[in-house]
Amino acid sequence: MNVLLVTLFSLERNTSVAISNINITKGLLALGHKVTWVMPNWAQCETEFDASQVRVIRVPGQDQKRDAGWAYNKLRSHFAFLDFTRSYLREVQNTHVPDEYYDLVISTSDPKTSHVFTKRLLKHLRYGQWIQHWGDPLLGDITRNFWWPKWCIKLYEGNIIRKADKIIYVTPFTAEAQKKAYPKYADKIFFVPLPADMHATKTEPSLDTLRVAYLGDYNPTFRNLRPLYDACKDLDFVMLTIAGHGPDYGSTSNITILPRIPQDQTLKIEREADVIFCVCNMRGTQIPGKILYKTSSDKHILVAVEKENHDEMVKYFESFHRFVICDNTIESIAEALRSLRSRTHDYTTPEQLLPINIAREILK
Repeated sequence: MNVLLVTLFSLERNTSVAISNINITKGLLALGHKVTWVMPNWAQCETEFDASQVRVIRVPGQDQKRDAGWAYNKLRSHFAFLDFTRSYLREVQNTHVPDEYYDLVISTSDPKTSHVFTKRLLKHLRYGQWIQHWGDPLLGDITRNFWWPKWCIKLYEGNIIRKADKIIYVTPFTAEAQKKAYPKYADKIFFVPLPADMHATKTEPSLDTLRVAYLGDYNPTFRNLRPLYDACKDLDFVMLTIAGHGPDYGSTSNITILPRIPQDQTLKIEREADVIFCVCNMRGTQIPGKILYKTSSDKHILVAVEKENHDEMVKYFESFHRFVICDNTIESIAEALRSLRSRTHDYTTPEQLLPINIAREILK
């Protein structure tokens, strides 16, 4: 098939959605499909995106200024449904997509603007089906604090999804919640998990310590990393590195706290780690993408589950036969780390998460 994929976060940009999009592309190419990407420019390549096997169409323009002063940022956060990428919506007619038939168009978010952009772009294209691939939903996005009433957000989101032929969400919990929120469109809502990141690093063994890494943001409103910090502080066999945007709990003799760092530095930390720590969101139906991305590595992946949807989350993670699961408490994390101290790195990527199999599921 001739497949057109649209995103307003460039694949060269080091984001969670870029990792997903790159591996979906790998799956589509492995199945023998022709792939064209529509996306903005980005200053430098921060990912392992290889453009040699795909055609890339660039959206002109640039992101809106993110920091425009406290008052404006606050108003934008509460009143704007779409983020700083909405400036690209003015560039639809200036985006020159080759005049040919596309069997399939796939728009991916975040950002959610990608779907709105695609909706406008399709007025100028010949195509067969449109699939929307969603990370966070709009109504159920725990990272946004809208001033608008829920019915208004729901109306806006419904207007986006109603034109799609198929709508994919990346957790079963979100897919079910969206079916209940939009029963009119339930028959075209599906769940397909995120693909494993086939660029994941391998372990360089250490005999002395258990090296634990948390690499990513941890806004305390959504993710509670304090139990990990407190558990590791009292375990002399653990060396913990935290790198990302979040509270600075303070480095200790066995804990290193870093801000956001470039990808090459995070890969070095990951390469030297024994355990990749992941924590579920404190509420909501979404699951951090890195939990599934890293299943292609030989690392221990320790997933700390919160109280909300606890039993359902545990059952879901157990279905992959890949993760070490604990509760997000000091005691449970410490117990899990003790159990991993002498456990060998003996893991394989779950078949259902291989990019080629994810691509098959998307195309079903």
